[in-house]
Amino acid sequence: MIVIFITWYHIFSIFSTVKAETIGLTDTYNLPKTSTSKLISIQSKEVNFTQDSNNSYGPLILYNANIIDGNANLRSNITIITNGDKIIEIIDKDKHNKCDFYKKYPNSALIDLSGKYVIAGLIDMHAHVAGVMKDSFNQTRSNDMLHGLLTFGVTTIRNPGGPTEQSVELKNSVARERIIGPQIFTAGTLINSDIISIPFVEKKVNSVIEVSKEIDNQAKAGVDFIKLYVGLSPDLVKKAIDKAHSLGLKLIGHLYYTSWTDAANYKIDFLTHGVPVSPYLLSAQKKDIFVKYGDEPFNHLLWLELVDVNGKEIDEMIDALVRNNVFVDPTLSVYESITNDNPIKGQYTWQKVLVLTKKMHDSGVKLLAGTDIPNFDLVPGKSLHHELELLAAAGIPASNIIQMATKNGAEALGILNSTGTIEEGKQADLLILSSNPVYNISNTQDIEMVINNGKIVNRNGLRLK
Repeated sequence: MIVIFITWYHIFSIFSTVKAETIGLTDTYNLPKTSTSKLISIQSKEVNFTQDSNNSYGPLILYNANIIDGNANLRSNITIITNGDKIIEIIDKDKHNKCDFYKKYPNSALIDLSGKYVIAGLIDMHAHVAGVMKDSFNQTRSNDMLHGLLTFGVTTIRNPGGPTEQSVELKNSVARERIIGPQIFTAGTLINSDIISIPFVEKKVNSVIEVSKEIDNQAKAGVDFIKLYVGLSPDLVKKAIDKAHSLGLKLIGHLYYTSWTDAANYKIDFLTHGVPVSPYLLSAQKKDIFVKYGDEPFNHLLWLELVDVNGKEIDEMIDALVRNNVFVDPTLSVYESITNDNPIKGQYTWQKVLVLTKKMHDSGVKLLAGTDIPNFDLVPGKSLHHELELLAAAGIPASNIIQMATKNGAEALGILNSTGTIEEGKQADLLILSSNPVYNISNTQDIEMVINNGKIVNRNGLRLK
């Protein structure tokens, strides 16, 4: 329950009036400001939901909260005060008095979070919100995906590939509040060669000159990242990395002809999908088998059958990832779907997926939480919570998983100074839960409230139909 105390100071009066009302935790998006000429009674059933960012709360005062701040700290009886889109104060219980709040923050909303848990807004690092299949962009579908993500507490996303112009425009539309959704960081069209044909949005290049030209074009369009794809040879991958870095852009790799080991040593920034299908990560004998029977980048099951997760090729790969500070989003939901479709081989290969994921984590690879929506019929937002459960199934502690889905994502995006943890001065992106997610990571699904940029999200209004 939320108890809202609205304090109204008349300019000529010497006293204040405090009105308390009850509203539902999930029934608000932007509540109207109290009037300076009269006391407004606020109840959830009377609220007009709006996308107008100027029609919102003043300060939010979230008190009696248990916060998991993103730095592996659980703190109890904490008050978080937001104003606009920022967290302006975090106060221990012994250091505050409610009466002081009324005086210091008139027109504030006081929300009692007794028994609740607060984490930073989640970050999905693999969300194709502009579509990735050729000619698949659909504005309505993109809007729905963004709404679904926000409904489930995802306040920041990385789109790791899509049509360049539409992906950048979608990012800008959210930033300018023309569309409600998580803040977006985006790559553009996948850069690939014509060696391997794919059904995705791609630009085919066959020389270092063509690679350089395409990266220039995407940089001018306003992308945040460059996405390199399966058909690129090591020389083209290296050229792309050097070129993008010279422009201040980071690179995401979904590779095949270039091994993860080589890409990491070339200083790529991100590698995506935790099963690094490549013949060059198999032993010589197993490589010959793979080339003969499964020479294509999406034969995940055969590669998993052949790979020795404790072999020197994988050990060298992991060492390169750690030494070069390469971030990896495992997208375990993808492999769960693939292995479930093959009951005979699926159980064995799925266990190898989990073992490889845990080995990367234990070795110090910086893992991220990402889903690959809308592929494999994954539901925006909901699928990220399941991804966290799969990371737990790999044996990773819940506290580390929460950091992957918040702090690690912010660090990878270069925005840790503004989001990813609950700290004063950072964006007011918060997920309020009714159960402790450190006790059980599935509790991230027990959502009481989502706060995005200081606004309480109307989860019912945004929920996908």
